[in-house]
This record gives sequence, C-alpha cells and structure tokens, in this order.
Amino acid sequence: MVSTTQTQETKKTGARLGLLDGLRISAALIVVLYHYTAWGHSHWGLKAPDAWPILSQFSRYGLIGVQLFFLISGFVILMSVQGKNLIHFIGSRLGRLYPAYWLAVIAAAVLTFKIWPDAQDGRSREDIVPNLTMVQQGMGVRDLDGVYWTLWVEFRFYVLLALLLVVGLVKIKNIMWLSFIWPTLGILLHVAGMDKAQEWIAGQYAAQFAAGMVLFLIYQNGHTIGRWAMVAFNTVVSAYFTGLKGSFDNDYLSGITVPAWHFSLLAFLCVALLAVCTLTPLKNVQARWLVVAGSLTYPLYLFHQIWGWWIIHSLSDTMNKYVLLALTFAIMLLVAYLVARFIEKPVGLWLRNESIKSLTALSAWAQRLPVSGLGSATRKSKYRQSWHQIR
Repeated sequence: MVSTTQTQETKKTGARLGLLDGLRISAALIVVLYHYTAWGHSHWGLKAPDAWPILSQFSRYGLIGVQLFFLISGFVILMSVQGKNLIHFIGSRLGRLYPAYWLAVIAAAVLTFKIWPDAQDGRSREDIVPNLTMVQQGMGVRDLDGVYWTLWVEFRFYVLLALLLVVGLVKIKNIMWLSFIWPTLGILLHVAGMDKAQEWIAGQYAAQFAAGMVLFLIYQNGHTIGRWAMVAFNTVVSAYFTGLKGSFDNDYLSGITVPAWHFSLLAFLCVALLAVCTLTPLKNVQARWLVVAGSLTYPLYLFHQIWGWWIIHSLSDTMNKYVLLALTFAIMLLVAYLVARFIEKPVGLWLRNESIKSLTALSAWAQRLPVSGLGSATRKSKYRQSWHQIR
C-alpha cells in the first residue's frame, strides 16, 4: 500500500509554511472568542450566549479550533522529528512547551488563590505542583485552568512518537500503520463502551493527529493513492468524533443545541484548509506578520481563559460589552506577545539546550553500563532537521 522508503529520500523541508502560522493563530482566536461569548459562564452578568445572542450563533463553533490544533500538531510534530534522535526530540519539546506553561500555571494559581477566589471551584493549593508537570490529569488532579486538558492529549501523542524514535520506527510505512491502527483502536474502544481506555490512548482525537501526519508525508514525499486514502479515512473518523464532542459540549457547557453534523462538516473543512495551506502553491506564502502572529498562538491559548474571564467579570458592570470584549482581546494578545518574546524565546532555548546536554551526558553514562537499553536514545533519526519550522 505504501512505500517503506525513509522520508529523507525526497524533497527537503526548507522554507517556513507561512499560512500554517496563520491557521494556528486563527484556531487560537476562534477558541478565545468561543470561551468569551458562547461558553456557559455568567461573567457578563448573564450567560455568555444570552449576552451575545447574535455573535454566539457563530462563536459556538469555536470548539473546532481545538480540533484544528490537533490536526496541525500531527503535521508539525512529525516534521519536528527531522534530524532528531530521542534526546533532541525531548529537549525540543521541553523547551517549546514548558517555559510558557509554567508561567501560566503560576499565574493561574495566583489569580485563583489570591486575587479571585471564586475561580477555585473546588481546586486547592495542593493542585499547583501536579499542574506544573502537565500530566496532572493522568494523576487524577484537576487543571488549574480548563484549557490545559488539550496539553494532556498532546502529551500522549508526543510519548507515542518518542517510542517510535526509540525503536527506530519513524518511517513512512510505520507512520502509515500508526495512522490506521491508532484511530481504529479508538473506534473499537468507543463502540465497546470502554471510555476510560479510549481516553488513555486519546482515541477520540487520534484521527486528527493521524490526518496531520499523513498530510506531512504527502508534503514531504509526494502524492500516492494510499496516502490520500489514509487522509480520507482519518477525516471521516475525525468528523464522527468531532461531531459527537462538538454537539455534546455545546449542550453541556453552554446550553446550546448544535447538530453534530455541523461540527462534522467543519472537521472536513479543517483537513481541507491544512491541505490547501501545505500542498498547493499557497505553501509559498511568506510574511513576517504571519510568523509573529503564529508565535502568539501557544501563550494566547494558555493565558486567555481564566484571566480573560476575570477581566470580563471585573469590568462588565461598568463598561460597554463591545469595548470590554475588544479590550480583553487586546490585553490577552499583549500578554501573549510579552510571553513569546521574553519567556518562550530565551528561556525555551536555554531549557532545550540544557536538557539535551544533560540527557546526552546521562545516555553516555548509561552506555558504559554492562547492560543498558538507553543506548537507543542516541540513535539518529532519518529525518532532516527544520527547527525553525516548528516555532
């Protein structure tokens, strides 16, 4: 069905995909708009959908932004393993994810336990340290900010790719098999009613990651019927689960009835958008503002919810709602820029380099032991590096 050739045998991934940055920031912005104007909170003085009866008819679809995040991650993270062994992959992920995340957790803790006790909602100070790990959900600990749930989903995807790096299976054939087996297992567990097992393997979101990975294989290695068939399969699976989640979440979180097929259709649109931005001449679009905008995506996502709600809650009685919405967006974008500029870039680079250095030293020590399985950690990936692309 597919070639077993390594992905390095075809074209190089050199230029930055400018519209990919545009997709990322767009996904973040529609999630922010959803949380501010369609999620079922009452920080406007009444339920957000009631405060924004017209806008919420559109922003209620903002949860699709998270599904788009997962789709893009499948593409970008597979790209990010180019030229990396396990140690470099771990180092790059630590440097990319944790500096802004740690700051967000600390900021959320200060807001929740010092400034705005109403946000505690049963949380305790004992939740702070587990939240710093990013795997608190796996420990049964609540997120200090609700948006962190997506990071736990992403984390399991990273672990899966790390395991493939360890055993040297980051090859086209194996990625294709993974892109079939993982979503299929998610479907089987769903049909069997084994929701806990499905949650642990992130089966509900596997198809988004898989579709993104296969689109990267097409971008890097060219079109084949098998690859496009795999994209189609995962798009259908993604549409099914996205429809279920979108409809349920709108009803449960916002009290809004949205047919599942609306979100299923949007899932198809997300795959089409990623394909257009990466597999057509539009992939050559370059603009400095897209790079800057893309860099705001992660910190904007991390900080927008609880802090944005606090701003809205504090000022909704004294400020016009349109002005307040614009002000909240502006403040959150400014915070995102400051975090990207002064935390992510310098601290992330330092953490990446120090992590790689420490893990390399540990691996060298382990290889001197009589029996050790850690030597595979330094096995070279067959991908070429394109570090700037994942920023």
